[in-house]
Amino acid sequence: MNEVPASMAAGAVPAVPSLVEVDGRHFSVHVGGPDASLEVATSSGEQVRLRRWHFDEHLRALDRHAWADERGLRFDHEGFSRELLRDSGIPEPLHAELAPVALWWATGGAQEPVFGPGVDGWIRLGTVRARLRPWSFSERSKALSEHLTSRPGGGRELVLEHYLRAMLAASVLTLEPAGVELSTLDGATTALLLDAVVALNTAGARDEDTRMRSSDEGRALAQVTLRLCRALGWTPSQVWATPAAEVDRLLAMLELMESPAQVPAPVPRAPSLADHPDAVVIQVEDG
Repeated sequence: MNEVPASMAAGAVPAVPSLVEVDGRHFSVHVGGPDASLEVATSSGEQVRLRRWHFDEHLRALDRHAWADERGLRFDHEGFSRELLRDSGIPEPLHAELAPVALWWATGGAQEPVFGPGVDGWIRLGTVRARLRPWSFSERSKALSEHLTSRPGGGRELVLEHYLRAMLAASVLTLEPAGVELSTLDGATTALLLDAVVALNTAGARDEDTRMRSSDEGRALAQVTLRLCRALGWTPSQVWATPAAEVDRLLAMLELMESPAQVPAPVPRAPSLADHPDAVVIQVEDG
């Protein structure tokens, strides 16, 4: 448990706190207290401090409070936020009140919005910049094979912490400023980085992937995409990013080149007497 006391002395909180709204509830907070903690005023006027988590703590908490089942990935947000509150020494009676702001704090809510990587792969996460790349099919397969464990009652379970570490190691090429490493990131920056990397590596993030799940429209899109991929050696993303007019030109060229050569039709001749059904043809030869 963190040694920072839950209650703070009067006057320790800055005079002008910020007001944040989380799930329809308002909290008076000050970001950037001692050790970059979050200072929160409770409904009774008491001041408490949530310490900033770090990379390892964030991933381990995710492993305990997130899991995959037949309905997909599930997240116990209440258990996750209460773990942060316990770690910061917040008394149990305050957990229900402060759970929303604790989750907001732990998942990067106090930082600026994050936009997807640019064409050069760089993304900004507060004071940190990261250069990202999608992980390969081989890297993902290796991570799955290494971090899926067998359950005692049958079936297999994904060790989420180790799987996410493998994804980050493959997708994060560079961190700036110099000296910053994954293990030195705080929990909020880790949450933002995870969101960006998972989005980069998840096919369903594109509108085209959603459309392909519908029957007729999806089948037509898949046929055109695969046809161009085979002909040009492109990936689906390259096809979808190509201007529509260029795709039309490419499809027209493929139609021209893939159509069988047309055999010229014989030139019709004028009918003769020999074409009559009752005609008798007598052939006269010399000699």
